[in-house]
This record gives sequence, C-alpha cells and structure tokens, in this order.
Amino acid sequence: MPSEKEIVIIQKATIYDIINIIEEKPEKTYTTEELKRILKAYIAGAEQ
Repeated sequence: MPSEKEIVIIQKATIYDIINIIEEKPEKTYTTEELKRILKAYIAGAEQ
C-alpha cells in the first residue's frame, strides 16, 4: 500500500503526463469531450 507521500507523487506525475499530452499540439483547442477521451485513454493505458 503506497504511503500518503507516494500517492501525492503519483498524482503529480499523472497530471504532468496529461499536461504534456495536451501541450503536444499547443495550437489545438480541446472540447470537453476530447479532454474526456484523452483522460480515459490515459487511464486505460496506465491500467495495462
């Protein structure tokens, strides 16, 4: 079981990864649905 500190580190790393995904196309504006798809794909990939 991860400690509280480890959980915070994992959460920050996750957000950092998602920011990097979104910043790959700085000229793109994402809709709510597109952001949901990105997040769901990230989660699915992380579970493998």
